[in-house]
Amino acid sequence: MQRFAVLGHPIGHSFSPVMHTASFRKIGFDGEYVRLDVPPETLADALNALADEGFTGANLTIPHKQLAVPMMDRLTPEAERLGAVNTVLFRDGKMWGHNTDGPGFLAAAKTMLDFHPEGRRAAVIGCGGAGRAIAITLAHAGVRTLGLIDLDTARAEALAREISETSPAQAEVIGHDRLREADLVAQCSPSGLAVFPEPAARMADFREGQCLYDIVIPPGAPVTPTMAEASKAGVRCANGVRMLVEQGALSFAFWTGLEADREAMCRAVEEGLAGHE
Repeated sequence: MQRFAVLGHPIGHSFSPVMHTASFRKIGFDGEYVRLDVPPETLADALNALADEGFTGANLTIPHKQLAVPMMDRLTPEAERLGAVNTVLFRDGKMWGHNTDGPGFLAAAKTMLDFHPEGRRAAVIGCGGAGRAIAITLAHAGVRTLGLIDLDTARAEALAREISETSPAQAEVIGHDRLREADLVAQCSPSGLAVFPEPAARMADFREGQCLYDIVIPPGAPVTPTMAEASKAGVRCANGVRMLVEQGALSFAFWTGLEADREAMCRAVEEGLAGHE
Protein backbone atom coordinates (compact mmCIF):
# COMPACT_ATOMS: atom_id res chain seq x y z
CA MET A 1 0.00 0.00 0.00
CA GLN A 2 1.18 3.49 -0.87
CA ARG A 3 0.48 6.19 1.71
CA PHE A 4 -0.18 9.90 1.24
CA ALA A 5 -1.16 12.79 3.50
CA VAL A 6 -2.29 16.40 3.42
CA LEU A 7 -0.63 18.71 5.96
CA GLY A 8 -2.15 21.96 7.14
CA HIS A 9 -3.10 23.99 10.21
CA PRO A 10 -6.03 23.79 10.65
CA ILE A 11 -6.86 20.83 8.43
CA GLY A 12 -10.22 19.45 9.59
CA HIS A 13 -12.04 21.10 6.67
CA SER A 14 -10.00 19.34 3.97
CA PHE A 15 -11.86 17.18 1.46
CA SER A 16 -8.64 15.78 0.01
CA PRO A 17 -8.79 12.40 1.83
CA VAL A 18 -12.39 11.75 0.71
CA MET A 19 -11.57 12.86 -2.81
CA HIS A 20 -8.43 10.76 -3.26
CA THR A 21 -9.92 7.72 -1.54
CA ALA A 22 -12.85 7.77 -3.99
CA SER A 23 -10.43 7.81 -6.91
CA PHE A 24 -8.27 5.04 -5.40
CA ARG A 25 -11.30 2.78 -5.16
CA LYS A 26 -12.53 3.58 -8.66
CA ILE A 27 -9.20 2.84 -10.38
CA GLY A 28 -8.25 -0.07 -8.11
CA PHE A 29 -5.23 1.64 -6.57
CA ASP A 30 -3.91 0.29 -3.26
CA GLY A 31 -3.48 3.54 -1.38
CA GLU A 32 -4.29 5.39 1.82
CA TYR A 33 -4.66 9.17 2.18
CA VAL A 34 -4.87 10.90 5.58
CA ARG A 35 -4.93 14.47 6.86
CA LEU A 36 -2.53 15.71 9.51
CA ASP A 37 -2.79 18.89 11.56
CA VAL A 38 0.77 20.22 11.56
CA PRO A 39 1.64 23.62 13.10
CA PRO A 40 4.10 25.58 10.94
CA GLU A 41 6.93 25.33 13.48
CA THR A 42 6.87 21.51 13.20
CA LEU A 43 6.53 21.23 9.40
CA ALA A 44 10.15 20.16 8.77
CA ASP A 45 9.94 17.45 11.42
CA ALA A 46 6.60 16.23 10.06
CA LEU A 47 7.91 15.96 6.49
CA ASN A 48 11.00 14.09 7.64
CA ALA A 49 8.81 11.73 9.67
CA LEU A 50 6.64 10.97 6.64
CA ALA A 51 9.74 10.21 4.60
CA ASP A 52 11.09 7.91 7.34
CA GLU A 53 7.74 6.12 7.57
CA GLY A 54 7.75 5.34 3.86
CA PHE A 55 5.05 7.70 2.62
CA THR A 56 5.02 8.20 -1.14
CA GLY A 57 3.86 11.81 -1.13
CA ALA A 58 2.10 14.67 0.59
CA ASN A 59 0.02 17.71 -0.19
CA LEU A 60 0.55 20.99 1.65
CA THR A 61 -2.07 23.61 2.34
CA ILE A 62 -2.31 26.79 4.44
CA PRO A 63 0.05 27.88 5.97
CA HIS A 64 2.79 25.60 4.61
CA LYS A 65 3.15 26.22 0.88
CA GLN A 66 5.85 28.89 1.02
CA LEU A 67 7.43 27.64 4.24
CA ALA A 68 8.21 24.31 2.57
CA VAL A 69 10.24 25.74 -0.32
CA PRO A 70 13.65 25.84 1.47
CA MET A 71 13.00 22.38 2.96
CA MET A 72 12.94 20.70 -0.45
CA ASP A 73 15.94 18.97 -2.00
CA ARG A 74 14.63 19.68 -5.50
CA LEU A 75 11.98 22.00 -6.94
CA THR A 76 10.14 21.60 -10.23
CA PRO A 77 10.09 24.64 -12.55
CA GLU A 78 6.45 25.24 -11.55
CA ALA A 79 7.31 25.37 -7.85
CA GLU A 80 10.27 27.65 -8.54
CA ARG A 81 8.16 30.04 -10.61
CA LEU A 82 5.39 30.25 -8.02
CA GLY A 83 7.67 30.25 -4.99
CA ALA A 84 5.41 27.74 -3.27
CA VAL A 85 5.02 23.97 -2.86
CA ASN A 86 1.71 22.15 -2.56
CA THR A 87 2.92 18.67 -3.55
CA VAL A 88 5.87 16.71 -2.13
CA LEU A 89 7.28 13.47 -3.52
CA PHE A 90 9.48 11.34 -1.26
CA ARG A 91 11.92 9.40 -3.42
CA ASP A 92 15.44 8.02 -2.96
CA GLY A 93 15.89 9.85 0.32
CA LYS A 94 15.02 13.21 -1.26
CA MET A 95 12.05 15.54 -1.10
CA TRP A 96 10.86 16.85 -4.45
CA GLY A 97 8.67 19.95 -4.33
CA HIS A 98 6.04 20.66 -6.99
CA ASN A 99 3.05 23.00 -7.36
CA THR A 100 -0.18 21.96 -9.07
CA ASP A 101 -2.33 24.96 -8.05
CA GLY A 102 -1.75 27.00 -11.21
CA PRO A 103 -2.14 24.15 -13.71
CA GLY A 104 -5.12 22.91 -11.70
CA PHE A 105 -6.80 26.30 -12.03
CA LEU A 106 -6.20 26.43 -15.79
CA ALA A 107 -7.58 22.92 -16.27
CA ALA A 108 -10.65 23.75 -14.18
CA ALA A 109 -11.32 27.03 -16.02
CA LYS A 110 -11.08 25.21 -19.33
CA THR A 111 -13.35 22.35 -18.24
CA MET A 112 -15.99 24.42 -16.46
CA LEU A 113 -15.96 27.68 -18.42
CA ASP A 114 -14.28 26.79 -21.74
CA PHE A 115 -11.71 29.50 -21.00
CA HIS A 116 -8.50 29.51 -23.00
CA PRO A 117 -5.97 32.14 -21.82
CA GLU A 118 -4.08 32.93 -25.03
CA GLY A 119 -4.53 36.60 -25.93
CA ARG A 120 -7.33 37.11 -23.41
CA ARG A 121 -7.79 39.63 -20.59
CA ALA A 122 -7.95 38.44 -16.98
CA ALA A 123 -8.36 39.90 -13.51
CA VAL A 124 -7.49 38.38 -10.14
CA ILE A 125 -9.17 39.40 -6.89
CA GLY A 126 -6.93 38.57 -3.95
CA CYS A 127 -3.16 38.32 -4.38
CA GLY A 128 -2.31 36.05 -1.45
CA GLY A 129 -0.92 32.53 -1.87
CA ALA A 130 -3.53 31.10 -4.23
CA GLY A 131 -4.13 34.38 -6.06
CA ARG A 132 -0.43 34.88 -6.62
CA ALA A 133 -0.07 31.37 -8.06
CA ILE A 134 -3.06 31.83 -10.36
CA ALA A 135 -1.98 35.30 -11.53
CA ILE A 136 1.54 34.11 -12.40
CA THR A 137 0.16 31.01 -14.12
CA LEU A 138 -2.27 33.05 -16.23
CA ALA A 139 0.54 35.42 -17.23
CA HIS A 140 2.78 32.59 -18.40
CA ALA A 141 -0.15 30.83 -20.10
CA GLY A 142 -0.61 33.71 -22.53
CA VAL A 143 -3.09 36.25 -21.20
CA ARG A 144 -2.53 39.67 -22.74
CA THR A 145 -3.45 41.84 -19.76
CA LEU A 146 -3.87 41.06 -16.08
CA GLY A 147 -5.60 43.32 -13.55
CA LEU A 148 -4.88 42.74 -9.86
CA ILE A 149 -7.08 43.70 -6.90
CA ASP A 150 -6.04 43.31 -3.28
CA LEU A 151 -6.71 45.07 0.01
CA ASP A 152 -2.92 45.17 0.41
CA THR A 153 -2.10 47.51 -2.46
CA ALA A 154 1.66 47.17 -1.95
CA ARG A 155 1.42 43.41 -2.33
CA ALA A 156 -0.59 43.76 -5.53
CA GLU A 157 1.85 46.32 -6.93
CA ALA A 158 4.82 44.07 -6.19
CA LEU A 159 3.13 41.15 -7.94
CA ALA A 160 2.25 43.33 -10.94
CA ARG A 161 5.89 44.37 -11.31
CA GLU A 162 7.09 40.78 -11.01
CA ILE A 163 4.65 39.55 -13.66
CA SER A 164 5.40 42.40 -16.07
CA GLU A 165 9.14 41.80 -15.73
CA THR A 166 9.07 38.01 -16.10
CA SER A 167 6.27 37.34 -18.62
CA PRO A 168 4.82 38.82 -21.81
CA ALA A 169 1.65 39.86 -19.96
CA GLN A 170 0.98 43.46 -18.96
CA ALA A 171 -0.04 43.45 -15.30
CA GLU A 172 -1.35 46.37 -13.25
CA VAL A 173 -3.27 47.10 -10.08
CA ILE A 174 -6.89 48.01 -10.83
CA GLY A 175 -10.07 48.93 -8.98
CA HIS A 176 -13.41 47.15 -9.08
CA ASP A 177 -14.57 49.67 -11.68
CA ARG A 178 -12.31 47.97 -14.24
CA LEU A 179 -13.34 44.36 -13.61
CA ARG A 180 -15.70 44.64 -16.60
CA GLU A 181 -12.67 44.80 -18.93
CA ALA A 182 -11.68 41.21 -18.12
CA ASP A 183 -12.77 38.12 -20.04
CA LEU A 184 -12.09 36.01 -16.94
CA VAL A 185 -12.24 37.08 -13.31
CA ALA A 186 -10.50 34.78 -10.83
CA GLN A 187 -11.89 35.28 -7.31
CA CYS A 188 -9.08 34.24 -4.97
CA SER A 189 -9.87 36.20 -1.81
CA PRO A 190 -11.44 34.58 1.32
CA SER A 191 -14.82 36.05 0.33
CA GLY A 192 -17.50 33.39 0.66
CA LEU A 193 -15.89 31.58 3.57
CA ALA A 194 -17.71 31.59 6.90
CA VAL A 195 -15.52 34.36 8.32
CA PHE A 196 -15.88 36.52 5.17
CA PRO A 197 -19.49 36.14 3.99
CA GLU A 198 -19.61 39.27 1.82
CA PRO A 199 -19.13 39.01 -1.98
CA ALA A 200 -15.78 40.14 -3.38
CA ALA A 201 -17.55 42.11 -6.13
CA ARG A 202 -21.11 43.25 -6.86
CA MET A 203 -23.39 42.78 -9.86
CA ALA A 204 -22.54 46.27 -11.17
CA ASP A 205 -18.85 45.32 -11.39
CA PHE A 206 -19.54 42.64 -14.01
CA ARG A 207 -20.89 42.52 -17.56
CA GLU A 208 -22.66 39.90 -19.60
CA GLY A 209 -20.36 37.49 -21.41
CA GLN A 210 -17.63 37.35 -18.77
CA CYS A 211 -16.48 34.27 -16.89
CA LEU A 212 -15.99 34.09 -13.12
CA TYR A 213 -13.99 31.32 -11.51
CA ASP A 214 -14.35 31.56 -7.73
CA ILE A 215 -11.82 29.25 -6.10
CA VAL A 216 -13.81 29.15 -2.85
CA ILE A 217 -15.53 25.84 -2.11
CA PRO A 218 -18.88 26.76 -0.52
CA PRO A 219 -20.31 24.38 2.12
CA GLY A 220 -23.91 23.29 1.69
CA ALA A 221 -24.57 25.05 -1.62
CA PRO A 222 -22.71 25.30 -4.95
CA VAL A 223 -23.01 29.09 -5.27
CA THR A 224 -20.66 31.53 -3.51
CA PRO A 225 -21.75 35.11 -2.69
CA THR A 226 -19.59 36.48 -5.52
CA MET A 227 -21.05 33.96 -7.96
CA ALA A 228 -24.56 35.02 -6.95
CA GLU A 229 -23.77 38.67 -7.73
CA ALA A 230 -22.02 37.89 -11.03
CA SER A 231 -24.83 35.62 -12.20
CA LYS A 232 -27.26 38.54 -12.01
CA ALA A 233 -25.13 40.27 -14.67
CA GLY A 234 -25.17 37.31 -17.04
CA VAL A 235 -21.72 35.97 -16.10
CA ARG A 236 -20.88 32.27 -16.44
CA CYS A 237 -19.62 31.05 -13.07
CA ALA A 238 -17.89 28.08 -11.44
CA ASN A 239 -16.81 27.37 -7.88
CA GLY A 240 -13.59 25.88 -6.55
CA VAL A 241 -14.54 22.20 -6.56
CA ARG A 242 -13.09 21.45 -9.99
CA MET A 243 -9.82 23.25 -9.19
CA LEU A 244 -9.46 21.12 -6.05
CA VAL A 245 -10.03 18.01 -8.14
CA GLU A 246 -7.65 19.02 -10.93
CA GLN A 247 -4.78 20.00 -8.63
CA GLY A 248 -5.32 16.75 -6.70
CA ALA A 249 -5.29 14.66 -9.87
CA LEU A 250 -2.09 16.38 -11.00
CA SER A 251 -0.51 15.68 -7.61
CA PHE A 252 -1.45 12.00 -7.95
CA ALA A 253 0.13 11.87 -11.40
CA PHE A 254 3.32 13.49 -10.04
CA TRP A 255 3.54 10.90 -7.26
CA THR A 256 2.64 7.79 -9.23
CA GLY A 257 2.58 8.47 -12.97
CA LEU A 258 -1.06 7.30 -13.00
CA GLU A 259 -4.31 9.04 -13.96
CA ALA A 260 -6.82 9.69 -11.19
CA ASP A 261 -10.56 9.34 -11.76
CA ARG A 262 -11.59 13.00 -11.77
CA GLU A 263 -15.31 12.35 -11.92
CA ALA A 264 -15.19 10.10 -8.85
CA MET A 265 -13.24 12.83 -7.09
CA CYS A 266 -15.82 15.47 -8.04
CA ARG A 267 -18.72 13.36 -6.81
CA ALA A 268 -16.98 12.68 -3.50
CA VAL A 269 -16.35 16.38 -2.86
CA GLU A 270 -19.85 17.45 -3.88
CA GLU A 271 -21.44 14.79 -1.68
CA GLY A 272 -19.25 15.89 1.20
CA LEU A 273 -20.18 19.52 0.70
CA ALA A 274 -23.88 18.71 0.61
CA GLY A 275 -23.57 17.37 4.14
CA HIS A 276 -21.92 20.54 5.48
CA GLU A 277 -24.33 23.38 6.08
